[in-house]
Amino acid sequence: MTHLTRRHFGRALTAVSAGAVGAPMINGSAKAQAAKLVLSHHVPTTHLIQTVSEKFAGYVQEATKGQVTIDIKPASQLFNLRTSAEAIQLGTLDLCWSDLGTLGNWQPQFGFVALPFLFNDFDHVKKVLYGKVGEQVSAEVKATLGIEVLSLGASGFRVFLGRKEIKTANDVRGIKLRVPEIPVWIEMARALGANPTPIPAGEIYTALQTGVVDAMESPADFMTSNKMWEVAQFATRTHHIFTEVSMFASTRSTGMKALSPANLQAVRDAAKRAVQGDNWELNLKEQTAAWELLSSRTKATPNPEIASFREKMAPVLASFTNRAGAKGKAFVDGVVASA
Repeated sequence: MTHLTRRHFGRALTAVSAGAVGAPMINGSAKAQAAKLVLSHHVPTTHLIQTVSEKFAGYVQEATKGQVTIDIKPASQLFNLRTSAEAIQLGTLDLCWSDLGTLGNWQPQFGFVALPFLFNDFDHVKKVLYGKVGEQVSAEVKATLGIEVLSLGASGFRVFLGRKEIKTANDVRGIKLRVPEIPVWIEMARALGANPTPIPAGEIYTALQTGVVDAMESPADFMTSNKMWEVAQFATRTHHIFTEVSMFASTRSTGMKALSPANLQAVRDAAKRAVQGDNWELNLKEQTAAWELLSSRTKATPNPEIASFREKMAPVLASFTNRAGAKGKAFVDGVVASA
């Protein structure tokens, strides 16, 4: 976890919850346990994740009668996608939105969720995340990384947006493609003949504007919330990778460890309510609306030649299996069996 810089570490120590706040003592015991937990995410406040984070914070405050409050730090104010996952492991951050693909930087088997064309649709995703596979994954994350998965969640299926038209896999060849710093994404880009360029989410707009990258790929709502159509004019609905976004908690942070059993359970319940309820329902509506908006602002290709993309993905699956071993293969097999 060497990528967590001294600057980030120092910022975390000052900004992240110091844990339980001392309460008045009555007969040698605290009258009430008060705590402020910091929740970090990497997307702008216009994104659905911010809305769901606010709902989560409200549920926690209500359930704990104000004993536990959530301090939301959006738009990479504290950490980006990867460094938030590092901070959760170190215990310098209480809560974050991140994803299993990012956790694959430390435990390759978790990268299965980002394999190209693995999921058929949102119903298939739901069966996996909230079924046996999801339970197995959550247990493995806690055992290997010290992260508690409060709830796995859905973001969306990813599409392409670029400065040139993309209708077939051959159109991707040679372009500088922004991808997250996740092994499977990087391998997918290389398999398509692109030059993968992992840069932070907050820098994508400028990178497209200045030509540092030629194209990006993400769920449509991320593109629309950041008005990416201003710097890239061609959208392609490949739905090549499903993006999971989940709420994680540290098992090592002072704030989380100081919670009473009842308040800890309240946080867990609030996360499930927000992620599996609010986020799921709102996300489905937002993804549809986002693609419609993106289509209206760009020259859109809603039905590209998917077969041309699929036929180039065999090396990605083979590489993942070699890297992730039996655990990774078991997760993939579980997804396929859930279809």
